[in-house]
Amino acid sequence: MPNSPKLYLNEHLSPRLAAQLRQHGFDVVSTQEVGLLAEADAEQLIFAVTHQRAVVTINTKDFALLHQEYLAQAREHWGLVFSTQQPIGVLFQRLLRLLHSSSAEELRNQIRWLNEFK
Repeated sequence: MPNSPKLYLNEHLSPRLAAQLRQHGFDVVSTQEVGLLAEADAEQLIFAVTHQRAVVTINTKDFALLHQEYLAQAREHWGLVFSTQQPIGVLFQRLLRLLHSSSAEELRNQIRWLNEFK
């Protein structure tokens, strides 16, 4: 899809997942690959914003709070994609559906649940 979202997989998701999505032509990196393992969630989001990437995470509580802070401060982010813990194959299929059906602009400042893409 033209203008597919660029993704940043938070540390709870395998870097193998990022590699598999790149094999399908999508721009995806993981926390481990960019050297931000164990950095604070706020720093993770700053990285994603700087690189115009939507964050994919299972850490819904902390990132939902950051989303609220960003909205309250009129700051923008490139989207938050929340998931529950799932096998890598399930996450892969759902992320492919997301990437094929959503543009970067549609995710901007939004929270989406990966379960929407079953």
